[in-house]
Amino acid sequence: MLTTHEKSTDVVVLTEDRVALRGRMWKSSAPRAMLIVAHGFGEHGGSYRHVAEELAGTHAIDVLAVDFRGHGRSPGRRGVIRRYDLFVDDLRDIVRWAARQNPGLPLFALGHSNGGQVALRLLVEGCRQIKGLVVSNPAIRIGLEIPRSKILLGKLLKAFAPWITLSSGSPSTDLTSDPRMRITFQNDPLRHNRINPPFYFGMVEGEKYLMSRAAKITLPILMLLGSQDPVIDPNTSREFFEKVASADKTLLIYPGMLHEPLNEVGREQVIGDLVGWIERQVDGE
Repeated sequence: MLTTHEKSTDVVVLTEDRVALRGRMWKSSAPRAMLIVAHGFGEHGGSYRHVAEELAGTHAIDVLAVDFRGHGRSPGRRGVIRRYDLFVDDLRDIVRWAARQNPGLPLFALGHSNGGQVALRLLVEGCRQIKGLVVSNPAIRIGLEIPRSKILLGKLLKAFAPWITLSSGSPSTDLTSDPRMRITFQNDPLRHNRINPPFYFGMVEGEKYLMSRAAKITLPILMLLGSQDPVIDPNTSREFFEKVASADKTLLIYPGMLHEPLNEVGREQVIGDLVGWIERQVDGE
């Protein structure tokens, strides 16, 4: 279902379990490719509007950004998931929807933070429609110091009240050093910092899952890393990157950047690197 706006189109993707995920699509007049955004924890597809407008408006790359369940404009309690792999199911359904809507158009995915782990899991499980993957500070290992008491409480809640959420404990100052972006994040009513135990522990368990299966990833991959990210551990992401079996893989590290390179001071360089990589993939270089 589509509803046209000035710069983007509202979309609804119906999942296999009948959840109506809400999102937006930015289209160019003569697209060469489409980038599917898998957003991170607590954010939503609209957080990538500036990236989408640049790609669709200047580089003929359409962008599809759909909110995962429990995020943004999609249904579900904020930060609540019954089991973590429902996010993977969501992304699979989003990719299939995009492929049906755009036959013959090369599809790429961009996964940030939790969305990066979700996208990597999808590739491990197999996804024929995606031609290449970009991950931005993927949540392979959490870098935040979580108090032991909070971990124990989370385990109790997982066993007896898994629907209860706790605060993630990550302030906007951990995400970007750009003060204007911090204010934007703080004033965005669609963002949240709530997470329930199945969500948190599913993400934590992803490190072992992905590290043991990295060799299954053979598609072209670009990893973007802010070197000073306090939210996820960049060193673990680099270790994972080395294990990936792709013959075509690129790691770009941005000194001094925090968790969200695409929202950082100097993001123009990051967006340019993203565009250049997609264009080279499309051109077969």
